[in-house]
Amino acid sequence: MSKVTKYKQSNGRYSVVVEGVDLPDDALLLLDNNYPLDVNFEVVDGKKITVKQRKKIFALLNDIYLFTGQPQEDLRQQFQFYLEMIKGYERISLTDTTRRIASELIEVILAWVFQHDIPLNYKTSDLMKDDNYFIYLSTINRTCVICGKKNSDLAHRYAVGRGRNRNKIDHYGNEVLALCRSHHNEQHQIGIDTFNTKYHLTDSWVQVDGRLNKMLKGEKTD
Repeated sequence: MSKVTKYKQSNGRYSVVVEGVDLPDDALLLLDNNYPLDVNFEVVDGKKITVKQRKKIFALLNDIYLFTGQPQEDLRQQFQFYLEMIKGYERISLTDTTRRIASELIEVILAWVFQHDIPLNYKTSDLMKDDNYFIYLSTINRTCVICGKKNSDLAHRYAVGRGRNRNKIDHYGNEVLALCRSHHNEQHQIGIDTFNTKYHLTDSWVQVDGRLNKMLKGEKTD
C-alpha cells in the first residue's frame, strides 16, 4: 500500500512524499524529463463503522420494510450495491466498512426515504437527530425533526419580529427547523434554550439557504 511519509505546508496546501507507488513507463518518462505528473490523491479512512451508524442503517431499513413489505436484507443489499456502483467501491460489509462509507450509505437510504415519502418511526427520528443530512432533508420536506409529522411548520430559531411580512423579507442569517404545530407551539411556550436542551437540538438548526429562503417567502422551488 502507498503511504505518505512526509509533508510540508505552504499557503494552506500540502506537499507530500509518497512511498510505495507503482508507476508506468509513461509516467516515469514525464518525471525524468521534469514534467509534473497529474495524480488523484485519496486518504484511506481507517476508522471503522460505529455501533450507532449500524443502528441508524437498520432502523431506516426497518421503517422502509414496515411501509413497503420488502425484506430488510434485500433492501440492505440493494442500497449497498447502488453505493458500490456509483462510487466504484468493492463489496461493502457492515462488519468492517469505514465510517465515511457508512455515512454515505446512510445518506443514500435517507434520500430514498424522503423521495418515496416513507414514514419514520419516532425512535428512528430521535436516533437520526445528530445527522445533519437527515435534519436538512426533514426541514426542506417539512417533516417534523422530532416526531416525523408531515406538513410541518418552518420554525425560526430567532424571532422574525411582529408586524413584518415574512413573504417580503429575506430570511438569510436565520436558522430554521421543520417542527409540527405541536412542537412549534412548545418551542415558543418554553423558550428556545429549554426547547433545544429538551430535544437535543442546540447544534441542529439549519442555516437558511436559497431554497429555504424561497420556501419561507412562499415562493416556488425547483
